[in-house]
Amino acid sequence: MKFWVFIVTNRKDNGKIISGREILEIRLADQFWGLGERTPNRRKLEAGDKVVFYEGNPTKGFVASASLKSTSFKLSSERQEQYSHGRKCFTTDYGVYLDDIRLFKTPVPAEQLIDHLTFIENTEYWYSYFQGGTREIFEADYLLITGAHPASLIEQIRATDDLQSESQFALESHLEEFMHQNWGQINFGEKLSLYSDEEQNGRQYPAETWSIDFLCLDVHGDFVVIELKRGKTSDAVVGQVLRYIGWVRENLAGPGQKVKGIIIAHEIDHALRYAAGSLPNVRVMTYRVDFRLEG
Repeated sequence: MKFWVFIVTNRKDNGKIISGREILEIRLADQFWGLGERTPNRRKLEAGDKVVFYEGNPTKGFVASASLKSTSFKLSSERQEQYSHGRKCFTTDYGVYLDDIRLFKTPVPAEQLIDHLTFIENTEYWYSYFQGGTREIFEADYLLITGAHPASLIEQIRATDDLQSESQFALESHLEEFMHQNWGQINFGEKLSLYSDEEQNGRQYPAETWSIDFLCLDVHGDFVVIELKRGKTSDAVVGQVLRYIGWVRENLAGPGQKVKGIIIAHEIDHALRYAAGSLPNVRVMTYRVDFRLEG
């Protein structure tokens, strides 16, 4: 059994804004959820999996839960017409059936839980984890959101064994946002563009229960995984990048499409140099903070 967040946001339909809440209520009444052909994790959805639904602006919270009654399937023309309700924003090629639907009496604000949700690594920019259509989460996260039991002390304490410097971790949390806002001005040694699909951009790209800091494409169309060291030990960040490279190679890359990685750190220590130095498809880059006042 797997656990998922399904994300619903406002959408445009013939020039009108259809609220995420309206979309949610219609889909739940149909006991059906629409999926795009390139929706992340679509092929991994299985009957019996558990789902919570996150509604974007203005709610920014969890609003319902359900079980999956089917795997992802391609809709027939009759089913497409049935579930489109004659509106473009409801038209979809794929979907899953839902069961055990529960609409929460009041939304659960995401901001109240972000410090305790283990799938959110960068809590300052938690909202970037709620992009795209689906994201896999841990069972403890699902139980915390749905209120099946109060969070235990272990669930509430985020893993800190990997952290070396709290101040450095805070700095690199801001670095992610800076990089995203200034992408075109950053010299990666090659031109990189953020990868995007029909529902998700390349920042905090979902990879099962993990999130890739930045997923990119180079000028040759090959994938590049970028991970910020973010205070983790050198062994941990190298292992993380290799895991993401393997996931992208298996789930996204086409025939002949290469996958490589970049680790961005404030400095290269001996452990990082030894760990990454023997990997031909992973390179390490450093950054410098330049703070100055000018009169």
